[in-house]
Amino acid sequence: MQGLYHLAAEGEPTGGLLGMMFPFLLILLVFWLLFWRPNQKRRQQEMQMHDSLVPGVEVMTKAGIFATVVEIHDRDVLLEIAPGTRIRMIKAGIGEVITPQEDDTPVEDRPDFGDDDRPKG
Repeated sequence: MQGLYHLAAEGEPTGGLLGMMFPFLLILLVFWLLFWRPNQKRRQQEMQMHDSLVPGVEVMTKAGIFATVVEIHDRDVLLEIAPGTRIRMIKAGIGEVITPQEDDTPVEDRPDFGDDDRPKG
């Protein structure tokens, strides 16, 4: 009987160190692809946005406040949120730069255009 147990023990594959490390390496690869890499790209885009700030640009803070950039310093910016009302904020608090949209609708067709100029008839 001991011979059978001895043969069964020899037949079991032992994956070795590589076999034990493969699942761990696979999990690290998945985390890198799904979490770390997109986060690095997002941080790089934010840094480019912060470097491209100039006075007069309209921005939206991460808190949802719309403001105009007045002054830019190394780590912070001075924002005007209303005429005569300025706040100082670190650059990381700026969520996005607001770009004005081009409106190619003729003035006559816009809803805010007055009806008093249209001919009656």
